[in-house]
Amino acid sequence: MKPLGPQDPEQLGRHRLLAVIGRGGMGQVLLGRSPDGRLVAVKQIHRQFTGDPEFRARFRREVLASQQVTGAYTAGVVDHDAESETPWLASEYIAGPSLQDMVGEFGRLTVSGLKLLATGLAMALLEIHRTGLVHRDLKPSNILLTNDGPRVIDFGIARALEDDVTLTATGAVIGSPAYMSPEQAECRSLTPASDVFAVGAILAMAATGRSPFDAASTPQVLYNVLYTSPDTTAIPEPIRGMVEACLAKDPADRPSPEQLLDAASGIAAEPVWPVRIRRRIGEYSAEAARWADGTAMAEPVADEQAGRVRPRLVPIAAVVAAVVLGAVAMVGFGVEGNAVAMDDPPLALSAEESRRLDVCELMKPPVLGELGTAAGELVPKGVSGCSIFYRDPAGSKVYFTLETGTPIAEIKRGKQPMGSTIDWMPVLGRNKEARICDRTVVTQSGLPMALTMSAQSPDGDACPAAERALGAVVRRLAVNPPQKKLPADSVLLLDACALMDRPVTASVVGDAVRARTVHGCTADGPGGYAALGIDDRLRPDNVTGGKVRPTRKIGEHLVYVQTENASYCELVVMTRPSRDNQAEQVSVMFSPYRPEPESSKLCDTAATLLAPVLPKLPTS
Repeated sequence: MKPLGPQDPEQLGRHRLLAVIGRGGMGQVLLGRSPDGRLVAVKQIHRQFTGDPEFRARFRREVLASQQVTGAYTAGVVDHDAESETPWLASEYIAGPSLQDMVGEFGRLTVSGLKLLATGLAMALLEIHRTGLVHRDLKPSNILLTNDGPRVIDFGIARALEDDVTLTATGAVIGSPAYMSPEQAECRSLTPASDVFAVGAILAMAATGRSPFDAASTPQVLYNVLYTSPDTTAIPEPIRGMVEACLAKDPADRPSPEQLLDAASGIAAEPVWPVRIRRRIGEYSAEAARWADGTAMAEPVADEQAGRVRPRLVPIAAVVAAVVLGAVAMVGFGVEGNAVAMDDPPLALSAEESRRLDVCELMKPPVLGELGTAAGELVPKGVSGCSIFYRDPAGSKVYFTLETGTPIAEIKRGKQPMGSTIDWMPVLGRNKEARICDRTVVTQSGLPMALTMSAQSPDGDACPAAERALGAVVRRLAVNPPQKKLPADSVLLLDACALMDRPVTASVVGDAVRARTVHGCTADGPGGYAALGIDDRLRPDNVTGGKVRPTRKIGEHLVYVQTENASYCELVVMTRPSRDNQAEQVSVMFSPYRPEPESSKLCDTAATLLAPVLPKLPTS
């Protein structure tokens, strides 16, 4: 790394910049520190590439899409500003070398290293594919090594660049021929199996020191990918069968990421990197710490093992779009972009199972009984949450809350991997230890769903209890998810994103990134943020303290003003009574990125968003 130059910014957004990681034709990557003390890699795009509004829209869409990816074996975007004069994005900083560099420097991996690599890549694919994406550019330089395992980087950003005719020639694509699947090379539709093929090629390279399709020219490499069977005899036996299965020419013949994970877990070896790689990872971590505390030196130091002079830290990037640094190969044919929707995402819960899920049933003693005895009544928190007190074996009361409605992007921004997994899903959280603690996993679901268990203990660390309770909930979901009996006209069965009118939403917020939760849908664009939610909660006409909620009329529908201020407006319409003083209802919220002094104008905009939704609702 190098010190900041006179032309480099000292701050971008909330992130204070510390050093330059690398520069390239498309932009530069800077080391930064977030307000919470975390190191981030901040990518800043050169100004000359951002004059086109369409470029900005694609850049924003792809960056926000990549925020959906979470997990201990991937690294994602944590912040961005696509509207600044020179757009930038901040991603989790990974202080570790690439697989490409380590194999090039130290040679092929041991069986132990190959097991750790295969396991980590399989878990990364499970997370990437869960979001409905296919990576499309998996290769050794896009895999960074940490002591916890490999981290997959660089997805979702290349599409924003490659669509610009000033960056690529007609028919060209950003990609890596030696790690492309046959269907990608032939411009056919891609599925998760395309990434599995790339994993096979990566494992072969790590086991032998070279790509299995290596050749003197790009056309010959692509011919080998399409038509030749690679020689796998040099690959150690425990890995060879796995590699051969991944490299099947027919996508239907390749293993799924789950099967790949099972095969890797069965290898009789301790999953650990060779000693020299672990030492190098330590050097990267120490160097990053020196830049963070201001003691790093810019002068080069001797590399005793290689017998040459090198910078203290080889340029690296967490989730660096290689195109930003101008380091990605341009090849003659393929398909556009890096991250695309896959044809058949894996499911654990169907969409209907997710919408009918009875959250409070998951908090009862048949599920959480291992944690103690129930010491209170279940308290529903809308359709997506529930709370209850339990008394643990020591006699202390612990307050548990389960939430299923938090958007995944919000989870990713606020939580970090804790280093453990539940049913192969990485466990996320805010704190390692705390009296009020939460733990989250993101399900392999037909609908995006983050399961968050919070625990509050007056006597000490509540994090172990939160994780144990979350594990119990996941085990129940895997066997028999409790379902609510809902009438056919219940709005809780509806797809919130299908209710939102796309043209109307676009007219309000612009070219938006849409995100779906079990009972909600959001649209985030340059004009603001819109959200539609479906819930079963206290009736909006419930009078408390003599205060009557204001109303509006939209057509024949009576609509209640839930919140109205300079920042946002939320409107609510009841659809059918449910029980006691509760009702199923649909809400629409609009918040501009620039506060509107007249709150009534925000509610007018919210009413515009709600109007096309109302005819789609079942009659009560």
